[in-house]
Amino acid sequence: MKKSTTVVVLGFFVVITALLGMNGEKLYQKQKLFETVDEVLHQLDNKPLKEVNEKGIFTESNDLKECFSERKRLTDSRFDYGKIGIAKLGELNDNDKQEILEEYNAFRNQFSKRREITKEEPVRIYIEAWYSHLDNGKRVYVNPRKIKIDLVFIDEGEGLVIDYIMEKNDEKLNDEEGNKDA
Repeated sequence: MKKSTTVVVLGFFVVITALLGMNGEKLYQKQKLFETVDEVLHQLDNKPLKEVNEKGIFTESNDLKECFSERKRLTDSRFDYGKIGIAKLGELNDNDKQEILEEYNAFRNQFSKRREITKEEPVRIYIEAWYSHLDNGKRVYVNPRKIKIDLVFIDEGEGLVIDYIMEKNDEKLNDEEGNKDA
């Protein structure tokens, strides 16, 4: 082929690829607008957080995606539990809040595209978390663990959403705990 034909074909390929890549639709469109932290936590408490999609792959449930910021919905949330039970909401003093926000901002500043945030709210929760898998078509929850998690809720214009998750400890539960000497 001539050089000019090769350049035209390559240019055509680049233009078509660019047009196909410019889809204005978001990956997941939020349906709910959360006004308070309690509403978001209620959305997560004791509900399946993982589901099997149409391709047979475990993925985040829509209930979970509703609680995450746009950045978390587009990337891996690293929240791999099948279900969580929120035991209690931790009390944070001003120093704790400031420390969580500093960790969050250090993490957030690593990204080049950041949306405008109108509100930041650090929260500490104590949860019991289970992993899940399918066994003969039924969802099974296993390996319960007690975990302390720091979260930062933000408002990007779509209501309060979680933009930062940091596990602070991981203590595996033992069903026989307390009954060893019995």
